[in-house]
Amino acid sequence: MEVNYKFKTKPYAHQVEALDRSVDKESFGFFMEMGTGKSKVLIDSIAYLGSQSTYPLDRVEFALIIAPKGVYRNWINKEIPQHFSDEVPHTVCHWQANQGKAYREQVREFFSSREPGVKIFVMNVEVC
Repeated sequence: MEVNYKFKTKPYAHQVEALDRSVDKESFGFFMEMGTGKSKVLIDSIAYLGSQSTYPLDRVEFALIIAPKGVYRNWINKEIPQHFSDEVPHTVCHWQANQGKAYREQVREFFSSREPGVKIFVMNVEVC
């Protein structure tokens, strides 16, 4: 299958191949070496599958990103803004420990929102 998708950042050939191999599967793992762009491929996959125009039947509505404490904020501040398609509506929320009632309400609203698009929740693995 060849993916017809407008990338926000230009992928390398191996990233396009990984995306092509994964998008028509019920489950798939990106077992790629460190530094080969797994994060970008995953973000492109979420955006592609979350786009109503390219994949209307079994689209992704929610993604949970779990990363080590030292890098999980990198997903929020760098990876998602840099690579996630501007053409696919999405909202991002992240876990913050020891926050007050207002934060808990914000997270509750994030999960219960009926807004169109992909919801991406990012948390560190140590919370699990």
